[in-house]
Amino acid sequence: MSSEGGGNNGQQDREDSDLLTIRPLGAGQEVGRSCIMLEFKNKKIMLDCGIHPGLSGMDALPYTDMIESDEIDLLLITHFHLDHCGALPWFLEKTTFKGRVFMTPATKAIYRWLLSDYIKVSNISSDHMLYTEKDLEKSMDKIEIINFHQEVDVSGIKFTAYNAGHVLGAAMFMIEIAGVK
Repeated sequence: MSSEGGGNNGQQDREDSDLLTIRPLGAGQEVGRSCIMLEFKNKKIMLDCGIHPGLSGMDALPYTDMIESDEIDLLLITHFHLDHCGALPWFLEKTTFKGRVFMTPATKAIYRWLLSDYIKVSNISSDHMLYTEKDLEKSMDKIEIINFHQEVDVSGIKFTAYNAGHVLGAAMFMIEIAGVK
């Protein structure tokens, strides 16, 4: 069915892709499960994938049921704190995500150690564990490294990591899509 004005659906789709959509999937009004979706020019970027430290099992995860994991082009992790990366092994191993994931070398090293420790010390029954040590190890192979001041291009999304100064390896990212930063 066409709209009354002769059908501007193509025009509307172009206008929609020109809007920057920012969707919190966690940490919107809470501390924990930091996870933000950015959409612009039909590119989809997830920033962080954390858990809520006061919750366990599926309740601790970001609200990823609001998105299609397999449509995400890029996932950028800012630092190793659990509320920013604690759900990453689950997301990489238990969803349909097919994009690329980046973090700094220091973040990747500490991520492995911290999440391994989290798995061991969690007093959660195996029924409520989000992921195993094996899932964590498999996730390591999917994580790519970005150094500070290095620019990377993934499917037309250019991004550069800068030192955020929060903790060792913490990064903030300058993202550019279609010439817009």
